[in-house]
Amino acid sequence: MNALQGDLDAFPLEDVMRFLSDAERTGVLRVEAGPYTGRTFFADGRITFATTRTGDGSIAALRGFSTVPQRDRRGRNPGGRRPLAARPLILQQVVEVLVRLQRAGRGRFWFIEGVETKAYGTEEVQRLDVEEALESAAQRRKEWDAIKELVPDGTSEFAIRPRLSATTDEVTVDAASWQVLAAIGAGASVQEVAEKLKLFEFAAAGLISELVEEGLLVPADQTGEIAEATVQIRVEDAEFTDDVEVRAEDAAG
Repeated sequence: MNALQGDLDAFPLEDVMRFLSDAERTGVLRVEAGPYTGRTFFADGRITFATTRTGDGSIAALRGFSTVPQRDRRGRNPGGRRPLAARPLILQQVVEVLVRLQRAGRGRFWFIEGVETKAYGTEEVQRLDVEEALESAAQRRKEWDAIKELVPDGTSEFAIRPRLSATTDEVTVDAASWQVLAAIGAGASVQEVAEKLKLFEFAAAGLISELVEEGLLVPADQTGEIAEATVQIRVEDAEFTDDVEVRAEDAAG
């Protein structure tokens, strides 16, 4: 049953989430914004998990953490301790989703009462306050702003630069950068790299922006221009310019 629905132009996403928090609602908030369809799960007004249909880098990592309290042979759990390891990853995943949906701008939402996820955030200690998630998302957007000139968003595609600049004689690449270069190959988007390497989208974007600054990666639509410039340089620098021109004429004939 849809208890709440509307347009993001009239009701910004953060206001909707605060309302669900204040009302201590349990269910799933579905949002369609731009290319994304997001789902954010609530339990008594707190966030348990969020996801979209595209590259959720934390899924594989989260599956490696148990949300069940460890017990001894007699089934006891002294102190009632519960694992906290998954909580930071859940927060990162929720932030990724919020940033994507808020970046898309316009869209619509609807809240379905009573729907829960048993995958993550099932333990109360791992659940997130809405304000904590929104503040983290705001900080993440500022961090995106710092690299958006090089990496506008997750759909941006990059490729290995076909020729290094004339002033670069050699390059040293660390292990993390090498993985990114291998994942990109002839061309890939930030989201595709994040999926291949099981990273969060922002982490992949940060690594790619560093490689762009170092001159090792370029936007995929610029590789042709660089390759053409390379051919021109080689012809102009050729020792036997006349032979090159003759061969070109012969080829044309």
